[in-house]
Amino acid sequence: MIIIINGPCGIGKTTVAWELYQKFDRSVMLDGDYIGAIHPFEIYDTARITYLYKTIQQLVRFHSTEGHYENFVINYVFETSESLSELKRMLIELNPTLYTIRLTCEAEELERRLYQRHTDTEELVWYLERCRELTGIQDAAAQKGDIGYPVDTTGLTVTEVAERIWAYTHEKVRIVPYDPDWPAQYEMERQRIVDALGDIIVEIHHIGSTSVPGLPAKPIIDITFAIRKLEDFIECIPPLRELGYTFVDYPENTERYFFRKGQPRTHHLHIVEVNSEELYRPLDFRDALRASPTLRDRYAQLKYKLAREKQSNRNAYTKGKGALIEAGLREWRARKNVS
Repeated sequence: MIIIINGPCGIGKTTVAWELYQKFDRSVMLDGDYIGAIHPFEIYDTARITYLYKTIQQLVRFHSTEGHYENFVINYVFETSESLSELKRMLIELNPTLYTIRLTCEAEELERRLYQRHTDTEELVWYLERCRELTGIQDAAAQKGDIGYPVDTTGLTVTEVAERIWAYTHEKVRIVPYDPDWPAQYEMERQRIVDALGDIIVEIHHIGSTSVPGLPAKPIIDITFAIRKLEDFIECIPPLRELGYTFVDYPENTERYFFRKGQPRTHHLHIVEVNSEELYRPLDFRDALRASPTLRDRYAQLKYKLAREKQSNRNAYTKGKGALIEAGLREWRARKNVS
């Protein structure tokens, strides 16, 4: 697992990272500021940033192969989603279980932390100004992309912050019996989303296991909606944030964008382009499950089995369903083509 911790200077990224990495049995903590402390130092030098990211990538690779470490906690200040995505793309090939966290805090408490840390007046003034600047930059960046799942540190100890991050990154897979109320929950959320986004939505659907009557599922309502051009998803981020959704930018998602709501999560939202395979694929598998009790029951048994074996590894749980999903899709689409 790789956990990247983002946030402005002075918010406590390093102390939280130290606390968090000690929760793993075998782990490595990498501080971007120390790794990137080269001379001459230009804060906005893109070549320096790329050099830093390559260094982090090489360190993760070395520790993984030579030291056989599987868990890494990395902290640094990321000002844009594009910069953070660059590092994520470099790291995900080494470890597919990757989380990004953005520490936030109320302004008054954040400034108190800086006053406690810096006694030199000139140094304090610089950090106060830089912290305010970075907070504004990151707030603006969060309206346009993913700079980390927000964790509010206001009023929390370092240990409590680490516990919240641990809970987020180690959320267990839980399968429950089918709930007849799930369609109504979808309809309520669908209306909220449509009211918030209006005409940008071309079509919207209930997908996933909660959309299949009689199928056990994780108690998470999965929703997909299509827009005319995929790049227009950026317009959706601010109104969806108002509804409690957080954009999570997985590097492997090149044809859809993913949002989640709740901790523990209660809703998943997928934004896709109209008339795309990413739109039709989950709809076809949903319809295949609805049409075949045999396929539905086989899928349910597999889900229970994977939930027992991969309870703490959501990536492995999802990957384990792949073969059955592909087979179900092929059979369903062949039947549709014949009819």
